[in-house]
Amino acid sequence: MLYLSVIVIILIATVFMVSVGDRLNLPWPVMMTLLGAAALFIPNRPDITIDSDIILPIFLPPLLWAIGVKFSWGTLRRRWKSVLLYSVLLTTVSALAIAGAAMWWVPGMTIAVALAVGAAVSPPDPVAVEAVAEPVGIPRRLIGTLQTEGSFNDAIAIVLFHAAIHSMTSGHHIEPLSVAKDFVLGSILAVIIGYIFGWLGGYVRQRAHDVVTSNAVTLVIPFGAYLAAESVHASGVIAVVIGAIQFTSTKYMAALEAEERLSSTSFWQIIELLMTGVAFGLIGLQASSIIATADPSRTAGLFADGALVALVAILVRLIWFTIVWLAGRKNPIHEGAPESFAEVIIMTWSGMRGLVTLILALSIPVVNGTEQVRQDAIVMMLSVLFFTLVLPGLTLPMLVKVLGVRANHEEETAVPELLKIAQVAALEALQAEAKATTDPETYARVKEMCSAITRRDEISEALPEEYKQHMEKLKDKRNDFVRLRDAALAAAQNEVISAQDRYDSHDVTRVVRKLDILAQAESIRSSGMFILPAMTAGAVAMERYNLWKKHQGTLSTRAIPVVENAPASPLVTNEVTPTS
Repeated sequence: MLYLSVIVIILIATVFMVSVGDRLNLPWPVMMTLLGAAALFIPNRPDITIDSDIILPIFLPPLLWAIGVKFSWGTLRRRWKSVLLYSVLLTTVSALAIAGAAMWWVPGMTIAVALAVGAAVSPPDPVAVEAVAEPVGIPRRLIGTLQTEGSFNDAIAIVLFHAAIHSMTSGHHIEPLSVAKDFVLGSILAVIIGYIFGWLGGYVRQRAHDVVTSNAVTLVIPFGAYLAAESVHASGVIAVVIGAIQFTSTKYMAALEAEERLSSTSFWQIIELLMTGVAFGLIGLQASSIIATADPSRTAGLFADGALVALVAILVRLIWFTIVWLAGRKNPIHEGAPESFAEVIIMTWSGMRGLVTLILALSIPVVNGTEQVRQDAIVMMLSVLFFTLVLPGLTLPMLVKVLGVRANHEEETAVPELLKIAQVAALEALQAEAKATTDPETYARVKEMCSAITRRDEISEALPEEYKQHMEKLKDKRNDFVRLRDAALAAAQNEVISAQDRYDSHDVTRVVRKLDILAQAESIRSSGMFILPAMTAGAVAMERYNLWKKHQGTLSTRAIPVVENAPASPLVTNEVTPTS
């Protein structure tokens, strides 16, 4: 009952902190961590201990899935160098450098314990990147690189950690070739398992008869892929990410109705927000418990040791990204590589550690009376979390502003290009579907809808009174209108979805989302309904909220959909302009 009460309190605090963070322009996940840590000052508080065996299987699958669905096979093919350079090589080098620094600086730390510390500290947390780095305005290509790194680096870190723990418990030396073999075999097996679960989920989802069942499938598949992979000693992390990519492949995505996509997006936004809040709240809560039980005479020194480890991790990352930048100044080494030293600094400072670091720290066993060494390692890693999560999280918005890091021209034109592709496909489908007997007014109405694709991000929230009368008079033409509308929008959606191998997945998702909302709004118009369904209203509210956040300070703060016959909202902006 105690744990349930704690989770409920954290969920309530999450909703509260999201609002507070928006008002203060601070990352709410970091504020959740600080709030959890503040439990240290509550008198007579109960001791809350995280079971490391169940936390990762509960939190990692859905959080990784929420990130993985933003990828595509084309995105992964374009970013394979990022996976190799950062997820594998940078994580390995960071783990070894941190292990060396820990052995040199901390008396009595063995090679195995030092490598366990290095493995736990080396991987930046993809959830932290998603929740903290993305909202502060970092260019999408850099966010894509950070997400790619964070989606796979846990796999190599966990393999290194398990090798270190095996050495601790068995007394055998660590065999690098054996570790490499385990990682390669585990990764291959994880890819196979993830692909099977992703295909199975897509197959079931295509045959689901309602939106609720469709969303339930997306919630079950991540856990199934993770547990299946872990049960055969493969990487659950890789299995979940690959499963998500396959699940959102072109064939399955194109088969979905607009309502399903909008519902799924809203559903996963809620899941991601609440799970992220609980994860970061538990980090802070566990930190307070560890500090409360630590030896006060050693805590300050261990925090200093942790600061050194964090400094090593940051310096390794800075040097690594600097080399990538210098080597690719004329021709970038990979998509999303830093293009200036300012971007190198941002990429370095965005390498925030999180839940995986804490859970791996708590998983260090006690061997031959090494309880003190284990406790010291855990306190050290809490210090690392502070210097690589809390501090960067609080200062990253200011750093981005000071350095003036912004999206380049290519990023700013990607969405208009996709919108133009969608518009051309819609107009071609309209021409193909139109018949000689098609009513000119109906044809003009659908053509007007196609033109709206590239005009601006406006949502049909309030339907004009004259249109109601118009629909009453044109009921006999409704079927023709629906046929043309569906053909045009389906062609637009399919064309954009098929382009996801050539464009950033984030941009594709934005355009598909706009088309989905447009399809829903037009569907409502054509059926004579004048109240938006709850899920579409939620999508509208989210679109307006995102616009308000982007232009905060220059626009009205009203982010609620207008009611019928209300004047146009000032939040409807020319965010997207057509390309010629």
